[in-house]
Amino acid sequence: MSESQTLLLTDLVDSTRLNETLGDAAMAPLWQAHDVVARQLMATWRGREIARSDGFLVLFESVGDGVGFAAAYHASLRSLDSRLMARVGIHTGPVSLRENSELDRLRGAPVFEVDGVALPIAARVMATCTGGQTLLTEPAVAALGPSSLRVKSHGHWRLKGVGEPVELFEIGDEHSAFEPPPDSAKSYRVVRAAGEWAPARTIPNNLPAERDSFIGRADQLGTLEDLLDSRTRLVTLLGIGGIGKTRLAVRYARTWLGHYPGGAWFCDLSTARDLQGIFSAVASALDVQLGKGDPAEQICTTLAARGACLLILDNFEQVARHAEAALGVWLEHAPQAKFIATSREVLGIAGEQAQVLPPLTAAEGTELFARRSAAVAQFAAALVNVQTVTALVDLLDGLPLAIELAAARSRVLSPTMLLGRMKERFTLLAARGGRQDRQMTMRSTLDWSWDLLPAAERAALAQLSVFEGGFTLDAFEAVFRFDAGVAPSTPLDLLQSLSDKSLVRQVGGDRFDLLQTVQEYAAEHLRAEGRFPGSGPMAALDAETRHGEFFAALTEVHVTGSRCVELGNLAAACRRASDRGDHAAAVRTLALAWAAVELRGPFKLGLDLALCVLAMPGLPSTSRPRFVQGAALYAIGRMQEASTAFEAALAAARGAGDPEREAEVLIVLGALSASAGRTDEAREHLCTALDLARSSRSSALECAALNNLGSLNERLGRTEAAGRDYEAALALARRVKDRRWEGGVLGNLGMVQMAQGRIADASTSFEAGLALARELGHKKWEGNALCNLGLVRQLQGNTESAREYLARSLQLAREMGHARLQAFVLCNLGITEESASNLEAAQEHLDAALTLAEELSDRRTQGQILGYLGLLQCRRGRPEEGRQMIDAGKAHVEAVANESDMALILCQSAEAYLICRDSKSARDELARAQSLATQPTGAAGTSELESALERVARMLSQESVDAT
Repeated sequence: MSESQTLLLTDLVDSTRLNETLGDAAMAPLWQAHDVVARQLMATWRGREIARSDGFLVLFESVGDGVGFAAAYHASLRSLDSRLMARVGIHTGPVSLRENSELDRLRGAPVFEVDGVALPIAARVMATCTGGQTLLTEPAVAALGPSSLRVKSHGHWRLKGVGEPVELFEIGDEHSAFEPPPDSAKSYRVVRAAGEWAPARTIPNNLPAERDSFIGRADQLGTLEDLLDSRTRLVTLLGIGGIGKTRLAVRYARTWLGHYPGGAWFCDLSTARDLQGIFSAVASALDVQLGKGDPAEQICTTLAARGACLLILDNFEQVARHAEAALGVWLEHAPQAKFIATSREVLGIAGEQAQVLPPLTAAEGTELFARRSAAVAQFAAALVNVQTVTALVDLLDGLPLAIELAAARSRVLSPTMLLGRMKERFTLLAARGGRQDRQMTMRSTLDWSWDLLPAAERAALAQLSVFEGGFTLDAFEAVFRFDAGVAPSTPLDLLQSLSDKSLVRQVGGDRFDLLQTVQEYAAEHLRAEGRFPGSGPMAALDAETRHGEFFAALTEVHVTGSRCVELGNLAAACRRASDRGDHAAAVRTLALAWAAVELRGPFKLGLDLALCVLAMPGLPSTSRPRFVQGAALYAIGRMQEASTAFEAALAAARGAGDPEREAEVLIVLGALSASAGRTDEAREHLCTALDLARSSRSSALECAALNNLGSLNERLGRTEAAGRDYEAALALARRVKDRRWEGGVLGNLGMVQMAQGRIADASTSFEAGLALARELGHKKWEGNALCNLGLVRQLQGNTESAREYLARSLQLAREMGHARLQAFVLCNLGITEESASNLEAAQEHLDAALTLAEELSDRRTQGQILGYLGLLQCRRGRPEEGRQMIDAGKAHVEAVANESDMALILCQSAEAYLICRDSKSARDELARAQSLATQPTGAAGTSELESALERVARMLSQESVDAT
């Protein structure tokens, strides 16, 4: 008896090729894992396994269960192995289940056989799919009902052995491409034409053939299809030349050709200059002979007669003013026709839907470069370093044309060499051989856009090239100037027009920028004579001067309050002011740039800018450049040079009678002295700075002085005094609403709480500091908070969470060039890995941390790391080396007079002696540690020191028991 069932078939795509690549031994466990996952999902979704080959035949009582299984199955394969992709076909129809005899089952037959035409239909549907795709027949969709997944029709298909065409639907989530599968020998798409079903591939078209593989753009292709699948009939693909508008339009037309039984037609308008040129080009593309009547109406009649058709109008920008007279008429009188226009500016007619084409993603651009370079030189693929190519793609703005032109140089230039020659981008990015189109070079592509601009827009685009890292309308209004011979227009109108022409892009609510390629091109035109009225070297100098004046007038609050977004502009303004000898502007922009660099790095940039300013002839004695130089050197880890720079800054501040600058320098000199173990000198510097800050009523400097006094007391093991200093700084920061210092002090207060064993309180403080750092864009304090939270998670026994926090902190530290933070993170990573018994990884991290600590001349940190390393070496069977490290660590800790640190390293020494079976020395070290451990136990937990004391005492006690 037949009854309706939902049949689902799966198949792993290219499994045989994968098996040949991996070999049977490696493929077997992969198959096993696949089968385990699939069968677990069958149980979850109530499926009955009928047969197994390269995939499964499964029966479900409902389509919903089958669809749920398919979605979970694809997701499981993605997580199992990225090389595994399956196709899934689902059909609902009547089938008969015939049970095999017990003897047949013993011979290998399945329990049931499925009979009925539904089975071959389901098999053909599955075979039609592409990898990662799930297709359903119309009966299955009808029985499905509402679903949270997206369902899209791919039209009707002829399936081999099936009498009538079957409508196929794709179902999936955000990972699904929703592209119709290609035709094959056993299935092909059909469309209704003159009452008959005809293969979609026979639909008339003049689409250009694709010469090479189409890469990426899945999101944009899907967006275009969604727009044209709705009520939209005209989509304008917008973007700068070389971004791939034409390629995307043609790809869409080929992929969804079955949607347009009336044909898909490609028309190149690059030679058109007026309305008659449009008509002539379109008529030629449609293969229509124009008579003596109105050409617009004749074309309209042709389009209307073809019914559901698609017309691609390529390169519409230079005739955009005629869009209404042509496209407007066709939209109105050919209601089934749809249109894609590619243009560098919007057409501005009713019914237009603009789709802005972004650059390729880093992954897409890297793949494109690899494919095209391999086509040029077979050895090039092996030379591709993903990191280098990604950086190259970024400098090429993700522009497909630029990437392809760069890849064409792969025969003689490696990606690293190309990266180093990007200052010659317009020489490099030029095609060779027989190519003669307007996109044979990046320069000619941009020339096409430039030639279409009126003089005012040329002047505006050229002057916009002085910005680095984007700009606001206010900044543009301050920089832009008209020259004689340029028709006046408002900066707002010019910005809008350049944005409409895809030469300026909006990157935020009130922020804009230029692609680097456009910026370099525009800068060339600004400096060259005769490119527009007023262009030339003096025009460039004037624009750069106005740019510098605008950014020098900003306040530190504005710079840091906007998440340091203007750092690029401030750095450019500082360098240019230094080049032209403008001392005041150079020093001012250096100070503002450092305010941003101090929050987010990279600290090397601060050093470079300071050296640039200090190299200016005739620079008056001033503390600021020396202070920035010292602060950058201190962050990078070049301590001796930093000290010299700070001493020079201190002398300049005192010579100028500037107490605020003097306090600022003394605060950092105090930290330097503390790191080197000169604690009395450090306290003297910090107390003097605190007095100066209070006398000058600078709450920010007072917070900084109190914070560093807290750090000094913490370094000396005086946690109660450190806590009082931090609490005072925190109260002041909150009273004056200084959220930057509030976030920083919270992190340090957490360190005191952790030292006191108040782990829960410490975690709360670190979390609050992290939230503030992220809110303000303060990467340095974000990195500190993540590092501290990693240590907290390690103490709480959550190794995986600790690794995650510390890995993110290390990434930030390296991005900023923050040597001190790197040392702390690496030390914490070493502690974490040792707690997880990964001793080799632990030593690698601790060795790296020690190297940095030595470069920083930080005796306390060196002592702490040596203690961890020495005990680790003993645990790894290297007692002599371990004992030497612990003794060296004791010497460093003793120099900074921190009793808590000394107690901890004595505990580590005791453990080392126990490993070496020297119980007497271990007891002596423990007794010394206990006498030094005077810190009270926190109510919420136990400190690292207390844990160490208890652990050693327990080990000694156990050894005594064992001995008796």
